[in-house]
Amino acid sequence: MRGDIEVVTDPTGGVDQPTGVIGAFGDVWFTSIANARLGRVDHASQRIETFADPAGGAALPANLFPAADGRIWFTSLGSDRLGALDPAAPDVAASLRTYADPRLAKPVAIKASLDEHLWFTLRGSNAVGTLDPRTTDPIASLRTFAGPGVDGPSALFVHPGGSVWWVNAGTGTLGTLDSWAPDPAATIRTFGPWPDRGRPRAWAMDAEQRLWVTTQDRPGLLAFDPRRLEGPDAFSWWTDDRLATPDGVWCGDDGALWAADTAANAIVRFDPGADGADRWSSYGAPPEVQGPFDIKSADPADGWLWFTNKEGNSLGRIRTV
Repeated sequence: MRGDIEVVTDPTGGVDQPTGVIGAFGDVWFTSIANARLGRVDHASQRIETFADPAGGAALPANLFPAADGRIWFTSLGSDRLGALDPAAPDVAASLRTYADPRLAKPVAIKASLDEHLWFTLRGSNAVGTLDPRTTDPIASLRTFAGPGVDGPSALFVHPGGSVWWVNAGTGTLGTLDSWAPDPAATIRTFGPWPDRGRPRAWAMDAEQRLWVTTQDRPGLLAFDPRRLEGPDAFSWWTDDRLATPDGVWCGDDGALWAADTAANAIVRFDPGADGADRWSSYGAPPEVQGPFDIKSADPADGWLWFTNKEGNSLGRIRTV
């Protein structure tokens, strides 16, 4: 039933502060940031495997995303690199490769656009970058974009309409550019800050292609349609007294927003169609939910969302229907 939680642990101890999570190539994949490993939860057996870079180039892996070249790409915040692995390889660790370039300063978030390019934030250089993973030399296709509207870029989302959005951690604002423009840097814009609505944190998109962002300091959810940004009511915000520090967020197949509330040790649900206090509900408690950080769908048809327990060194999933 809705709110049921199951937890998966690694008996070998290979999971240490898991952060990003994504469903890809039939399994659940995650980053284990504290011990420089990437991990997989086998969909059928629910068994965890983790993989380390034999060359040692994957320090502080933060986020990951499946790409059009058939590999899973990830950001390596501690080694100023991007990395990729082949999920179908007989030896996944041996397939792991990292890519270095002076422009790749502290990469954080990574997503793919409809044209199959990868986009990522570069916290160390206050820039947003992109490359084509399908090329023989992906770094040769690397481009970066900077400007006053990029300040401590962190969480990122690529909208199907072509706009790339990110959180500016330095200013508590949202930044955006047009990925289809001849010069994307010339299209950089910022929105916010909203001191009475908290500081933006992480992204999700609903079935109507509206974007949702968790906020902290004043915890809540910010929502807007990137195709309709004009007017005083373009951005809406909701909060609840039970919220503490909502981080990762995703839209469940029930149409509600589900967020990992780290400090509350809870997974919270927000139903935009409900009224008043009925909009919000909260699930879980330690040790099932222990420092939850990121949350995503692995299979939209199965009714579950997966989340990382950063403090519990485990992966969990919660039923949404």
